[in-house]
Amino acid sequence: MSHVRSLLVLSLTILLGAALVSTAEAQSRRGGGGMRGSLIGLLSNEAVQKELTLDEEQIGKVKAIGEKLRAEMGEQFGKLRDIEDRDARRAKMTELSDEIDSKVRQQAGEVIGREKMRRLYQIRLQVRGALYGLSSRFVAGRLKLTDEQKAKVAELEAATQKQIGESFTGGRDMSAEQRGELFQKMRKIRTDADEKAIGLLNADQKEAFEQFKGEKFEF
Repeated sequence: MSHVRSLLVLSLTILLGAALVSTAEAQSRRGGGGMRGSLIGLLSNEAVQKELTLDEEQIGKVKAIGEKLRAEMGEQFGKLRDIEDRDARRAKMTELSDEIDSKVRQQAGEVIGREKMRRLYQIRLQVRGALYGLSSRFVAGRLKLTDEQKAKVAELEAATQKQIGESFTGGRDMSAEQRGELFQKMRKIRTDADEKAIGLLNADQKEAFEQFKGEKFEF
C-alpha cells in the first residue's frame, strides 16, 4: 500500500476530526473533504457533478451510496481513534479507505458509466497530486519509471510521511485556529513534495503524466 495514500487519509481525517469519509455539503465546498480526493467525496462536489454532467437521478443515487457507506462503516472508522500505535492505525485506515473506494468504484460505476468514472479518476489524480500519482503502480508502469526513479519516489514518500507525521504532535488537542495553521503547513509540504516528484521525470514522462490527468479541472 502507498505510504503517501495512507498518510493523506490519516492527516486530513485527524485534522478535520472525521470519523468517516465525509460526503456532506461542507465537504463538497472543499473538493474532497475529510479524505483528500476520495471518490465519494468528489462525487458529492457540485462542481464535479457538473463536470461529469450528472443528472438529478444519478446525483440522487450517488448520494444514496454515500449515505449507505457512512451507515455501514462509520463505526469502524470511529474505532480508529482507539488504536494507539500510529502504524497500525494508518494501516487500518488505509484498509478501510480502500474498501470504501472499491465499493464506490463498483456501485457508482454502475450509475454514471465507464467514461465518467474515467474522468473522475483524472480529477482525483489532479486533487491528490504528483507524488500520489507516481506512487501508483499503474501510473509508474505506464510512464515506464526506471528502478532509480521508483527508488527516489519511495524516498520522497518516506520524507514527506516523516514531515507530516512530525507535524501532528498534539494535533488532537489543537484549537480551530491551530488546526487551520497546521492544515496550511501540510498543504505546503504536499505541494513541495509534488514539485520534487515532477522533477524526477524526464520531458516525455512529464508530458505523459499531464495526459493522464486529463483536461485541467478547477473547483
